[in-house]
Amino acid sequence: MRRPYGGRDGQTTLELLEQANLFIVPLDDERRWYRYHRLFAEVLRARLRQVQPDIVPELHHRAWEWLEQNGLTQEAVHHHALVGRDFEQAARLIELVHSVMWQNGEIKTLQAWLAVLPPAAWHTHPACGWFKPGPR
Repeated sequence: MRRPYGGRDGQTTLELLEQANLFIVPLDDERRWYRYHRLFAEVLRARLRQVQPDIVPELHHRAWEWLEQNGLTQEAVHHHALVGRDFEQAARLIELVHSVMWQNGEIKTLQAWLAVLPPAAWHTHPACGWFKPGPR
């Protein structure tokens, strides 16, 4: 079986892209995790919304699900459940991390997330009410 890109494996390709300063940014010192450069990522998101807007919610769903399964619950809430307007799941995920976030002093982040939730999410996830901005 022939490898794409002239026989290079994926890691080698990522390292070449990084060295050439093309599109990706490493997220750890071991060079195991990468993200797209912010501007390139925004171009890709805009193009997706233009060409296939119907699949955007499903992609956000898959992303928050993967992040949650891999212990990245705060990222799941912030980058995908709320952005994808999956408020029921966002509230459920917030319930999982709110205590740790409170203890770590991340109250403003919690309040910003909770401010986005519609009333229906408050009713089905009452634990979020302890951190709700404004009067209870």
